[in-house]
Amino acid sequence: MKVAIQAISTPGRSGAVLASALVVAAGGLVGCAVGGGASDGKTTVGVTLNAASNPFFLAEGKAIKEAARKKSLDVSVQYANADVSVQSDQIDTFIRKGVDSIVVDAVDSNGIGPAILRAKQAHIPVVAIDVAATGADSTITSDNEQAGREACTYLIKQLGGKGKVAIVDGSAVSAINDRMKGCKDAIKASPGIKIVATQRADLTRDKSMNVASSILTSHPDVDGFFGVNDPTAVGIALAAKQKRADVKIVGVDGAKQLTDLFDNGLVIGTSGQSPAQLGREGFDRAVTLAKGEKPKSKLNLVPTFLVTPKTISDYESWG
Repeated sequence: MKVAIQAISTPGRSGAVLASALVVAAGGLVGCAVGGGASDGKTTVGVTLNAASNPFFLAEGKAIKEAARKKSLDVSVQYANADVSVQSDQIDTFIRKGVDSIVVDAVDSNGIGPAILRAKQAHIPVVAIDVAATGADSTITSDNEQAGREACTYLIKQLGGKGKVAIVDGSAVSAINDRMKGCKDAIKASPGIKIVATQRADLTRDKSMNVASSILTSHPDVDGFFGVNDPTAVGIALAAKQKRADVKIVGVDGAKQLTDLFDNGLVIGTSGQSPAQLGREGFDRAVTLAKGEKPKSKLNLVPTFLVTPKTISDYESWG
C-alpha cells in the first residue's frame, strides 16, 4: 500500500514542530502523493484537518491513516494551521491531483465553502468531520449541543444550582456554536445561575488564559467557567491559578491535557469526544461516496460522554 502523508505548516508556528514530528513518526509509510491517476487504480482520499498544534486533530489524522492502511487505500493527510486560506489551497491541490474524495475538518465552517464548491464542480465528493462545512456532501460530528448542555448541567449541579458563570467562546465553526447553544440552554433552565461574562478566544490555551484573566479581574466573584474546548479550559485553569481564584471549570473534548488536571481542584469535568471515531467514520464515508454510493443519512451525530473524576475510568482517554 502507498500512503502519502504531507503535513504543511506555516514557519514560526508551534504547529510546524508537531506537523514535522508527525511526518517523522510516519516513517516508512511516507510515499507517493495521491492522485486520481494512480497506476494501481486505488481510491485516493485527500484529508485536510484544522491544526497540528491540537492533539484532537492529530488523533483524527492518526485514525484516518490507520483506516486507510487497513483498507490498503491511498490517503494524504494535511494540516492547515488554523488558517482557512491554507486549507483552501490544500483542497485546490487535491482537486488538481484528481483525488476521488476529500475529508475536511474545517477551520471556518462558512469560509471553506468556496473551496468545497470548487471540489464539487470537479465532481469530487467532500465529507466534513468534527464541524459542519458549507457545501459538504456529508457531515459527521460529535453531538456538540449535547456536549455543551451536559458540561454546563454538570457545572450547575456542582455549584448547587446558583452562582455566577463566565463563558470563554471560540472560533466561528458549527461545533463551537452548538456547544454554546447547549450550555446556554442548560443555564436558561437554571434561574439561580447568572452569566456575568462571555468573551471569545481562539480555542488555544494561551489566548484563553489571557481572556480568562481579564474576566477574573472584572468579575473576581465569578463561581464557574465553561470553556468551549479543552485547551480553552486549560487556559482558564492557568489564569485561575495565577489569580488564586476559587472557581469550577468544565470544558469539551475529553483530552488528557484536561482530565490530568482533575486533581487540581479547579477543573471538574469535560464532555468527551472520540476524534478517532470521527476520523474513521469520515474516511469510510469518503470511500463510500468515491464509489458513487449514497449514505443513508447526510448527517451523523456521534454521542459525547461526560467525563468527571467519577466516570473517567469508563472513558477512553486520548491526546
